[in-house]
Amino acid sequence: MLHRNMRGALTLGGMAILLGLMVGATAGVRAQIPKEPVKWSIKPASPDKPIQRGDSFTLQLTATIEPGWHVYSTDQEEGGPTPTRIVLAPDQPFEQVGGIASTEPKSTMDPNFNLLTQYYEGDATFTMTLKAAATAPSGKTDVKVNVTFQTCSDQLCLPPKTVKLTAAVNILAR
Repeated sequence: MLHRNMRGALTLGGMAILLGLMVGATAGVRAQIPKEPVKWSIKPASPDKPIQRGDSFTLQLTATIEPGWHVYSTDQEEGGPTPTRIVLAPDQPFEQVGGIASTEPKSTMDPNFNLLTQYYEGDATFTMTLKAAATAPSGKTDVKVNVTFQTCSDQLCLPPKTVKLTAAVNILAR
C-alpha cells in the first residue's frame, strides 16, 4: 500500500516501498532468464576425414535451446523477429557453396509480431557446405563462422546476438 501525506503526495516511506516492489518484480523476471538460453556448437560433418584443396566439405552447427525458449528459422519472414543468419567469416581460404540447410522448424501465428513465425525449440541442426580454396594451407586450419540469432520465450525476446564459432579441419596438400 502506498503511503501518502495529507496533500496526497507520496512520502519517503511510500517511495521506498514502491521502489522495493519494482526492484523485486525486475529481479523475478531476471531470475527466469538463463545466462545463455542457446548454446551453439560447430564441427565438420566428417571430422576424421581430411580435405583436399579444392574439395567441398560440410559443417554442422547445432543450437541447444533451453526449455521455454526458441530461436527463429533462417527462412523467417521479414517484419518480425530476427531470423537466424549463418555466414562464413571473411578472409578465409574457404567459400560457401549453396545455402544453409536445417531441421524442419515449427510454425505458428505469433500475436506479438502479428505474423507466422518459424522457430526451433530444444535442438536445431544447420549445415553449410564449403569449398577449400586451391591455395588453402595444408594441415590443421580453422574455419570461422558467425551466427546471428534472436532468442524468445513466451514472455520476452532478448536482443539479437552474434556468436563466433570455430571448427578445425585438416587440409591435405595435393
